[in-house]
Amino acid sequence: MNNSRALAVEVLLKVLRNKAYSNIEINNVLKKSDLSNADSRLMTNIVYGVLQHRYVLEYQIKPYIQDKKVEQWVMILLMTAVYQMQYLDKVPEHAIFNESVEIAKANGNKGVGNFVTAVLRNYQRHGFQELPKGNSSHALSLRYSTPIWLVDLLIQQQGMNKAKSVLESINQASDISIRVNTNKISVSDLSEKLSSQGFDMKPSQISAVGLTCPHGNLVDTEEFRQGLFTIQDESSMTVAPALNLKDDELVLDSCAAPGGKTTHIASYLTNGSVMGLDIHKPKTKLIQENSQRLGYEDIIKTKALDARKAKDAFEPNSFDKILVDAPCSGLGLIRRKPELRYFRKPEDLLDLQKIQLQILNSLTTLLKPNGIMVFSTCTFDAEENEDVVMKFLQSNNDFEVIPVKHEQELDKNVHDGVLKLLPDDYFTDGFFIAAFRKKQ
Repeated sequence: MNNSRALAVEVLLKVLRNKAYSNIEINNVLKKSDLSNADSRLMTNIVYGVLQHRYVLEYQIKPYIQDKKVEQWVMILLMTAVYQMQYLDKVPEHAIFNESVEIAKANGNKGVGNFVTAVLRNYQRHGFQELPKGNSSHALSLRYSTPIWLVDLLIQQQGMNKAKSVLESINQASDISIRVNTNKISVSDLSEKLSSQGFDMKPSQISAVGLTCPHGNLVDTEEFRQGLFTIQDESSMTVAPALNLKDDELVLDSCAAPGGKTTHIASYLTNGSVMGLDIHKPKTKLIQENSQRLGYEDIIKTKALDARKAKDAFEPNSFDKILVDAPCSGLGLIRRKPELRYFRKPEDLLDLQKIQLQILNSLTTLLKPNGIMVFSTCTFDAEENEDVVMKFLQSNNDFEVIPVKHEQELDKNVHDGVLKLLPDDYFTDGFFIAAFRKKQ
């Protein structure tokens, strides 16, 4: 069935069963389908909405299925229907009801159709079941559809009020953000060009080269094809400035794919160069494609290499600056990738910390004396951030933390020299940046 609701079920099944990424699966489906713009938006809304409110939807459905064994695709179908009934005002209930039953029959049989009919009729009759109140971990986990361990981690690290604010923010729609290629066009000129095509462009709150837009297919514009901008989250745009780059420097981007930060670094270099590494060879091609579109192919070189082995591939003191945008839990990305909250486990955090420290420790000899190494992650978890900084300094006394270079607006986000952005601060991705200087 090539309709928005059936395709939403298909995407959600791949995400929740196979741990696929929602944004990639949505793009794959949209490329192959002939959905109208309105239907594409509906499908996308349903997928993200179900992932954002999964626990709430299961809680609403549970009384009507009791102890019955329900196949995963049927549960997903029921969640898509209840999500639309509860959260989408403009969609007629009869359309939701009828199409959901048709999908049940087409993918199962008449019995499945009858079961879906019974559950949805019960939900219509009884309405939305009130959620538990209060600030217990269980109540917050259910209210914000976030695993209890992650709720507890946020409360422990941020305090109750900030934790609730973060949880509230990650279930809100995120704007599209772009980084302007200011070597080709000014921020104001690009904003004007895109606004004239109906895009509601606004300047970024935290990056001088950023613009945001609530919705629209910016990739399908001539300006994108001409390399006048690239898609990049606002918080990610704060990384390259932290390197305090000069135009003739040699830079290593040790975990570079898909190349957003690599090309941002390249935009500062006229006589320098940046080497972008990635452990997976196909991903280095993504960096090359991005660098060609943006016009930085002469500045950016790539190599398929595990950053932990880089010290064997380059001479000591090869680089003026090094970026370690380290592998992490990605908890700061939950607004744009809501499924991440269900995939991660508490033990992942320490495993990732070990990898981060291995990368940082292996790159120290490649940095010139007085050079700067920037460590960044897209997570708000202290085990992968502040704890890594502390452990790195304990084992590398020839390095010191220096204050992160940043836009003036971010003063309140800098503590002890490191920059930390939480998802509710500016409604961007959660992000962490620390800068180290290698002593003379």
